[in-house]
Amino acid sequence: MNNTARKIGAAFGLAAIAGLTVALPASAATTGEWGTWSGGADSFDYDLTYTDPAFIGAGLDYSDVDYIDIYSPSSEEEGFTIDDPLGALIGANADSTDELFLKIETFADNSVAANVNITFDSPVPAGQLVLALSDIDSDWSRITMTNAEGENLTGDEIIGSATQTGFNWADPSSATDIPVVEAYELEAVRMFDAPDGTDGSTGWIRPSDSVATVSIQIYTEDNNVSSQRLWIGQVIEAVEDNTEALADTGASDSLYVAAAAGGALVALGGLVAVRRRQA
Repeated sequence: MNNTARKIGAAFGLAAIAGLTVALPASAATTGEWGTWSGGADSFDYDLTYTDPAFIGAGLDYSDVDYIDIYSPSSEEEGFTIDDPLGALIGANADSTDELFLKIETFADNSVAANVNITFDSPVPAGQLVLALSDIDSDWSRITMTNAEGENLTGDEIIGSATQTGFNWADPSSATDIPVVEAYELEAVRMFDAPDGTDGSTGWIRPSDSVATVSIQIYTEDNNVSSQRLWIGQVIEAVEDNTEALADTGASDSLYVAAAAGGALVALGGLVAVRRRQA
């Protein structure tokens, strides 16, 4: 191989290397939204809606409830911040003026549960639904769900991928003023055991199966009226492809890689040969 050929090979190889695309690891972009409640009063039921068409609305009906109404976080000075698990996942809402939560009160009777039933307009895909109950203290709740096939979810499926399921939005660092969230029986989850009089005590779940319906029973434990707040958000984590686009030549990625590799070998051989000749 003469010097001219070697230099051409080296130039080709270096150009091929320079022309390679850079394949970076894929990343997940999270899109989340808190559902907004409407209805009530004379209609005796509520609707849950989202501005993002990717998220699925629902209808809610109830029974054996002493009081129920919708509120905005800013009006009640309640809600989630970027420092707690839900604010970090879906978005902070503590300053929102939208009616994002439903306040549900029990009767002053330990034996009577406030019943809430939610039916989605179509099944919510696995991992998309986020449901939270806050102001858990002298009360507890039992949650069941059915999937797209009408089958009951197990307790573990209801909890799903949620982590740090018990926290306190008023003090995210607290390890005591929080509820326990656990699989209860085979096909239910319960949220309970937060200290009486606790502000901000919140439990949440993110089911690992599709969800078509949700049923919640809320019980008081001290024969007094007790209340919990219901929040429902949805989140989608879309995987982004960070690979830079190849030139629009119709060639496949493998062809570019092969060409670059071949060019690099030619370049290396040429450079080594030149070096040896000069030595």
